[in-house]
Amino acid sequence: QRKIEIAEKKRLEQEKRVAEVEARKQAAADAAEQKMKELEEKKNAQQEKAANARQTQQKKQQAQEVVSKASRGVTISLFGFGGGKSDSSDAPSVSAQSASSTAPRGVPTIARWKQARDGSITGVISGAGAFSDGDPVTTSPIKGSAVGGTVVTTKSGSRYFLEGGKPGGAPAKASNNAQAAANKRVEAAAAAKKLAAEKAENAKQQREAALAAKKLATEKAKQEREAKSAAAAAAKAEAAEKARQEKEAKAAAAAAAKAERADAQKATQSAKQQEAKKAVAQAKRGSTISLFGFGGGEEDPSPQPAPAPARAPPKKQQEQASKANAPNGVPTLSNWRLNGDGSVSGRISGSPNFKNGEQVTTSQIAQGRMEAGAVVKTGSGSRYFLG
Repeated sequence: QRKIEIAEKKRLEQEKRVAEVEARKQAAADAAEQKMKELEEKKNAQQEKAANARQTQQKKQQAQEVVSKASRGVTISLFGFGGGKSDSSDAPSVSAQSASSTAPRGVPTIARWKQARDGSITGVISGAGAFSDGDPVTTSPIKGSAVGGTVVTTKSGSRYFLEGGKPGGAPAKASNNAQAAANKRVEAAAAAKKLAAEKAENAKQQREAALAAKKLATEKAKQEREAKSAAAAAAKAEAAEKARQEKEAKAAAAAAAKAERADAQKATQSAKQQEAKKAVAQAKRGSTISLFGFGGGEEDPSPQPAPAPARAPPKKQQEQASKANAPNGVPTLSNWRLNGDGSVSGRISGSPNFKNGEQVTTSQIAQGRMEAGAVVKTGSGSRYFLG
């Protein structure tokens, strides 16, 4: 917001400077126009003076020609040869004409006139061939006094009719036209200035509207980005939470299943052990006991400490077993005995994993009859010949 205010302040200052430059340009243009007018008036005055001089010279030549051609004693009328010029005498004189409200034919009129200290007349001229009606002029010093409604003659010989009864009288129609033209120029300049100001204001409003629209678009884009970011973060968090819950559910289900299997296996094993103990306890001395279905052991035979002495099989059975031979590849257990958990302990031979005569205890017997010369199978799949 601070940056926007600074930018707006700079823009207003720039517009102010531009307006000042335009005002200076307009003032310079007005001054140049005024100077051009003054130069034009000076040029016109010089042209009028030259024209009057040529006219006077022509009339002199005409008068000389008339005099030279006239017969002696003839009266000559020189009316019209003066050209508005007085006689050669420079002595001041006052026009013999009485005051009038209109200028004599051919004599320019000066309205809104005033006389300067040097005797010159300044005013607005009309009816002069060298000037446009309404142009301001200043004559050369006049002879005699300046009286409104009379014709005055300058020292250079030019004649002018002074309008009104006193200096500064009512302006003539030409002066009114000049004033109207000047007023129109002022009004045109004011209208142009007003139009320029309106254009500047419209441009300012357009810039402000564009700036506001840009700011609104930027804020909207920011809000959309923040909304998208928040939605993405929420979706990611939801997905992570869902994955965590699924993982925990799977872990809990797996743990429950494992515990259930362990409990079931433990219960089954305990039941089988109890049945095996009961069967051994109820068996008569020297009888053969089948432990098929009571096993479930999973480990291979491994070296175990020598068990406590137990009942040996009947001597007759051992003698018969000594006469039988183990199948190829099946280890032989001699001096064996059945333990309370359904396993068999004895000395092994013919096994690639144990030394001959090493004392071992199998896992629970799952298949076969417990008698000398029989082949039994453990729950893990190992087979042994009972010697």
